[in-house]
Amino acid sequence: MKVTIERLPESRVQLDVEVDQERVDKQFDAAFRRLAPKVRVPGFRPGKAPRAMIEKHIGRERIMAEALDKLVPDVYNEVLDTEPVDAVAQPTLDKVDLDPMRLKFIVAVRPTVTLGDYQAIRVAAEPVEVTDEEVAEQILSLRRRHATQVPVERGAAWDDILIAKVRGTVGEDEFISDEDAEFPLREGEVLVVDGLSEAFVGMKKDATKSIELPIPEDFALERVRGQQATFEIAVLEVKEVQLPAEDDELAGLVNAEEFDSLQALKDRVRADILASKQAEEDQRIRSAAIDQLVEGATIEYPAVMVDHEVDHVIRDVTGTEARQYAAQLQRIGRSEAEFRAQFFDAGVARLKRGLVLSKLTEAEAIEVTPDDIDGEIEKIVGPMEGEDGQRFRELFTSSPDGLETIRRNIISQRTLDRLAEIALSGDVTKEAPVAEPAEEAAE
Repeated sequence: MKVTIERLPESRVQLDVEVDQERVDKQFDAAFRRLAPKVRVPGFRPGKAPRAMIEKHIGRERIMAEALDKLVPDVYNEVLDTEPVDAVAQPTLDKVDLDPMRLKFIVAVRPTVTLGDYQAIRVAAEPVEVTDEEVAEQILSLRRRHATQVPVERGAAWDDILIAKVRGTVGEDEFISDEDAEFPLREGEVLVVDGLSEAFVGMKKDATKSIELPIPEDFALERVRGQQATFEIAVLEVKEVQLPAEDDELAGLVNAEEFDSLQALKDRVRADILASKQAEEDQRIRSAAIDQLVEGATIEYPAVMVDHEVDHVIRDVTGTEARQYAAQLQRIGRSEAEFRAQFFDAGVARLKRGLVLSKLTEAEAIEVTPDDIDGEIEKIVGPMEGEDGQRFRELFTSSPDGLETIRRNIISQRTLDRLAEIALSGDVTKEAPVAEPAEEAAE
């Protein structure tokens, strides 16, 4: 068997394989033996007619097609075993010549990635700060979470909780009917349509009202968009929200074992906000550094890998496997190609990011040891107690796929950490803006 490999654009190769005639003849004979018992020639029992008659009855083309069904995959797999071809997808049989037997395959191969001067990547870190206002907002949220609701006889006011009947009609079309809707009355928040929240303000228990309001053009229910609606509303109960005082007792309500004072609670809130902001900043730095890494790299990849990444993007965005949305598209009258096209750019971006990060892992010789994997497993199962922890530990250690997932996660994290370290190595942290003096600002 003689193999010639020609490099093609877009990470493809052409394999030109010349197959020994002796091997072709053997496959042809084997194909004949498989087909002959199924052939009925008048005057002979099935498969017992002379070979020449059976071949004439079947046709050499059909026999050769049967032979190729076995020969082609066998030849291709042998090429992969003996030649430096790193295929990433099934091949395309581009051409078949019979005399002599030559097979031409087009094969998508592993992408080639050449990183630029990634050591020169720089990202300016933004200062991460927590304001007193942000802490106060979170404390208010905690107070609301531990608030009590007390029925009152007065008219409804903003921030009260209402239980009400709401009926909305457009002509004879009743598009809303709720006999005991419970909702907070928030100033500035839209309740069904603009103006409905305001209509409840001042209404007491058992009060009723009928008002007309326009339905916006972007309303969820298409059939009533842009029309005038009549709302019949009745208040069943008004409840005042009473917040706990902002003192040490609030800390006990949140977690008496962890916080012994309001200040301790505020300190934790501030630390949590800071950690969240820092995580966002770390993600921004990494994302910006990856963008620079991609921009500086030379990447060649086969189109089939983009298709694979588009499948991943669709799953991430829609929560549906790519193969499952065909029926949905048919129902709404959209083609699969049209649907996939909207995710193409995201698929390309995802592929490029993954390729350059893998190359960076290789360039920086980032590795994971068995001890690293064991340590990561302990982080996961450590908080679990007794049999649950042991069961999950055994689940991880007994699953090659599970161990490989953990290994990949560690590699990914270390690669991103290293990239961020490089990007920040120039000490380019931006300083927080300084307010101008009032006199200068006035000028």
